[in-house]
Amino acid sequence: MLYVIIAVSILILGVLIWLASIDGSYHVKRSITVKASKDKAFNLVADFNSWKSWSPWLCMEPEAEVNITNNGVNVGAINSWVGELVGSGEIEHLGIEDNSSIDQEIRFIKPFKSKSKVYWSFTDKDDGCEVTWGMQGKMPFLFKFMAKNMEPWIGMDYDRGLKMIKDLLEIGSVASNIKIDGKVEAPSESFIGIRTQAPMNDLAPSMQECFGKLKKLSQDKSITFDKTLSVYHDFDFTKPDCDYTAGIIAEPITLENNTEVYNGKLEKLKAIKVTFTGDYKHIGNAWSAAYAYARNKKIGIKKNQDPFEFYLTDPELEPDPNKWVSEIYLPIK
Repeated sequence: MLYVIIAVSILILGVLIWLASIDGSYHVKRSITVKASKDKAFNLVADFNSWKSWSPWLCMEPEAEVNITNNGVNVGAINSWVGELVGSGEIEHLGIEDNSSIDQEIRFIKPFKSKSKVYWSFTDKDDGCEVTWGMQGKMPFLFKFMAKNMEPWIGMDYDRGLKMIKDLLEIGSVASNIKIDGKVEAPSESFIGIRTQAPMNDLAPSMQECFGKLKKLSQDKSITFDKTLSVYHDFDFTKPDCDYTAGIIAEPITLENNTEVYNGKLEKLKAIKVTFTGDYKHIGNAWSAAYAYARNKKIGIKKNQDPFEFYLTDPELEPDPNKWVSEIYLPIK
């Protein structure tokens, strides 16, 4: 028994020494150019009352409880939230320079306590203005090992939020609606697909190219299909590239000498399903909701099975992105 206690003590001491050697600090910054005046962009962000319309977290749980003090627009104003998926915390305006910058402090309570500096800047551009959103902080001692992942994790959220800000400023609305269906048995489907790799930031044009080739193939082969899909073989925002398959739901075909296309099949599996209605550029909101739901419900994700999404609407037949329906499936244990 004494040897066990000594071994455990040495292990704990080793972990503590390892954590002490890690810096634990992080700095995340993302920017986007919008076709809107600097003052219009500033006023949208500076007003906490608008945050629910573009928040990359509240969009997945619009029913979360939100409280705003001091009209939401002045120094000292606080925006607090409580929800199952978004946890709890608050963000406060510490400094405001009209049409130029905003300094804030964000204080998380759940899933763990932490405090960070948040900042915004607004810069004139020839075609509008550039909005920059940043965060600086340091992870709590026991979570210092997570600091290296904060940049891609928070950066992904900031990218989603900035895209919604851009739509609000340029279009006046955001085509993004999320319905968490929960645990389901995903259907088995045969598909014809093209597997490729693309930088995470260039997935949209890569997919457009692949689906263009598949549509031409379907016309040449007289293949009919009513939905398309993407299967993510290596989907990790901490990595620069994504390995995926773009496909059409159809029975296998004779491939002849076409080495780019292959016949594939999705087997039935247990998954978290989220139905997304909106523009494909915002579908990351649905994936974020699926992972948040898994964490909240303590559902294990099956990492040896590929997540996938179905696109039920053809944008060429339905030009309104508010009516585009997609289904995402996150495999679970």
